[in-house]
Order: sequence, then structure tokens, then C-alpha cells
Amino acid sequence: MKFFKFFTSFIGLFIIGLFISHADIDNDWIENFVNTFEQTDAEFKFYDIKANCLIEGELCENEMKNICMDIVKALNLNKKDIKWKIKNNKEELKIYAELKGNIYDLSFATVKKNGEESYIIVDILSNKVYKNIGDVYKQLYSVLNVHSNDIQVFTCIAGQYTKKLQLDKCNDILKNILYNMNAKEIDKIRQNGLISVTAYSNLLTENDLEYLEDKINLNIGIRYSENEDKTLIYIATPIIKLDY
Repeated sequence: MKFFKFFTSFIGLFIIGLFISHADIDNDWIENFVNTFEQTDAEFKFYDIKANCLIEGELCENEMKNICMDIVKALNLNKKDIKWKIKNNKEELKIYAELKGNIYDLSFATVKKNGEESYIIVDILSNKVYKNIGDVYKQLYSVLNVHSNDIQVFTCIAGQYTKKLQLDKCNDILKNILYNMNAKEIDKIRQNGLISVTAYSNLLTENDLEYLEDKINLNIGIRYSENEDKTLIYIATPIIKLDY
């Protein structure tokens, strides 16, 4: 079931990522992004990096697996720990790989259809440290950039507060994030204990995404979790690609 759900995300991820500008490998925005999270004074919960790319031309099974192993090597993970699932027939080739490391977990999926192009999705999740997020982003992008010039990356840092925050406090946190990221609010949704803000930051222009008649590249979510009795905060660029 997990294998099926991961592959069904291909369509949605590619549609919503069609209008994202290609990222600059220098990624100067990452330091500002991390500093802004730190200034929220939230306790780090996890970060998630999702990347998808289109590779034109026909790739064989070994070539597709090698891309995954190149990512594993770049992240200093052990290729012996990879768990593979492969579906190969005349119509399409699907490869799914999963690896759980000491610092972060990696999921890799690729599908080839009609021998004309292949799609790749990579998901990196860490709940240990966040100081290395810039290096992980650059290493992942560098590997994918060898094979494709059509890459979209979604980056999210999540934190938590050990109590329920009042609305005024949540609004103050949102204002500070927008200020620190030199961002303008584009849209705001508040419902069922969730506040979600989409914005445009001059510091994140590498991650621009078309949104109706505007551009956005920053997404902030704050919600109270009754189960955990904590207030959770998510800061993402260009958008939050998680169920939260």
C-alpha cells in the first residue's frame, strides 16, 4: 500500500511543480531559511526535502537504480541497507527504494513509460538535526542535476511548542517570519485550529511558484495538536508538501 501511495504522488507533484523556477545550485537562501526557523524559538521536530525531476530519453533498470545509489553515496548512506521493490513489464518500469539511516531516511521512486521519459521522486526525512539541511539539499540537487535540468525541490522545517499558543502569539510568529524572510503575505487561511499563510519572499526567488495570478515561494503553517498537546509550526519553500 505504501508503495502504491508513493507512486500516486507523481501526478500531483509534477502538476503543482510545473511552474517552479529552476533552483540555483548555490542556494544562498538556505542560510536565511534556517535562521528564520531558529528565530521562531520552536523546538526542532523534523525536516523534509522532496525532489522530483523529469529525465528525457530511455533509461534501463540498472541506470535508474544507479541514480538512486548515487544519491545514497552522496548522502554517506550505506547502499547495503537499501530495500528495493521493482515492477517491470512491457508498458512501464517502476522502481521503489527505501533506506533508513542514523540521521535521515530516504525514499526513492522512479517510473519509465513508453521508453520516452522517466520521472523520479526523492524524499529525505530527518528528525535528528537540521543544521545539515543545506548540505543535504545541495548534494541531492547536484546528483539529480547530472541527469536532468527539470528539477523541483520542496523543503520544509517543522518545529513545536510545548503548549497551545494563543492567536495573538501565532500572529506575532507569522509576522516575524515574514519580516525575517523579507516576504509579503499573498493568502491566509484560518480554520479548525490551523493557520496557513502563503507568501512571496525576495530571498527565495529561486523557488518561485505560480499561484493564480501571483507568485509564491514561502508557506507557513501553524496548528495545535490535541493528541500531542503541542503547537506545531511548518516553514516551507515553495509550499508545504506534507499532510499537516
